[in-house]
Amino acid sequence: KQWYQRRVRGKTFVFVLLTVVAESQQRSAQFPQDFRWSSSGPIRGWRCTRIFEPSDPHGWRDNYFCQHPHTRDIGMVWSYAGPIRGKRCIRIYEGSDPHSWQDNYLCTNHRAPPLRWSFTGPVGACVQWLEDSDPHTWNNNYLCRA
Repeated sequence: KQWYQRRVRGKTFVFVLLTVVAESQQRSAQFPQDFRWSSSGPIRGWRCTRIFEPSDPHGWRDNYFCQHPHTRDIGMVWSYAGPIRGKRCIRIYEGSDPHSWQDNYLCTNHRAPPLRWSFTGPVGACVQWLEDSDPHTWNNNYLCRA
């Protein structure tokens, strides 16, 4: 609650401003059901992080990993230049792709469910990361619940 006063035509009015902390109304993100991959731009209304490797010429300019908007933000940040200090980072790697994927990371805050990367097919509950334009075996890559 936030209180404030305002004078209108010589009279003092007291207003109460109720601030709803939206995050307290949100539920924890569940994996994989609250996450989606898009290889054609961000998903409207969702929290999306661009997944981009500037050295890869095969369609990686419009790929996004998205979190459902009604869940607590896990603070996803993408790095194509190594892990980010102070974040929990998962290496995203495709050994068959020659375009500098060895130092790419998806980083999150402490609210993220435990995750792991697989470039050899799904391992349990997963979301597939697929870029059809990339010929370097991105058809079997998944982010999975650890």
